[in-house]
Amino acid sequence: PLVVIDVNTGCLCDGPERMCLFKAHPLFKELVSSMMRGVDNEWVLRVVSSFFEYVMLSHVWQGLNEPSFQDIKVEFKSIWDLPDTLLNEKLRNFCQETRRIGYRWAWSDTCCIDKSMDLILNHSLTSMYKWYADSAATLVFLADVAHLSKPGDLAHSVWMTRAWTLQELLSPNVIFFYDSEWEPYLGDTDSNHKESPEIMEELADAIKVSRGTIVTFSPDDLGVREKLRLASTRNATVEEDVAYSLIGIFKSEIRPHYDEGADALGYLLEEIVDRSGEVTVLAW
Repeated sequence: PLVVIDVNTGCLCDGPERMCLFKAHPLFKELVSSMMRGVDNEWVLRVVSSFFEYVMLSHVWQGLNEPSFQDIKVEFKSIWDLPDTLLNEKLRNFCQETRRIGYRWAWSDTCCIDKSMDLILNHSLTSMYKWYADSAATLVFLADVAHLSKPGDLAHSVWMTRAWTLQELLSPNVIFFYDSEWEPYLGDTDSNHKESPEIMEELADAIKVSRGTIVTFSPDDLGVREKLRLASTRNATVEEDVAYSLIGIFKSEIRPHYDEGADALGYLLEEIVDRSGEVTVLAW
């Protein structure tokens, strides 16, 4: 991602800032020293990956007062200095959990995108599927699932109805679900909820696909009709997001512009028809 949260300091860091921190880290000195003795490419990759790995937040926005890029970068400088509100606490809890499971970098769509800049916003929207797919883990916060959670709560959560959360479910390799108190869903403390037969079966039954499709999803796994069927069960607060949330799932090349209204979905469907060569793919 372009910008992530350093969970130690609570500050937002872009790519160059992260690189500076890496060069000041003992790992970098160890890396340089080892390269003088001979290069082990696999070891180098592990070292670099271990420093830059990041964790993504998946959640449902809870109103207009989610902490923004400007709140942190300009006004308060650190998430740890934000006022004590329910939504700021959600972000802090996410960062605390990221740190607890062993990672330094965290990403949230609320504050890690400078939405005042169209170029950055558009790049983020078109890259988001890949960011989730490449993450070390995705943490799903279910604000409407009470503690103690029970089977079926996830399937009936509002999180399951949102357009953006479809790709946030399918693209990550590692995912963890949390109830409203940031406790693991169903008390499952295993290392990856995509390896939980009970949770995956609940999700598979809810969206009517195989467990395997959820666990190892690739955009090439499902046909156009099946993807459109899945998308038709979701809704978005902003009309254009119905289309933009599917860019990664369809490997689409459409470019977001938040003044298109319903035309955004039209452009996506037009692209789908052009690629397939037949209009009948839209008959889902």
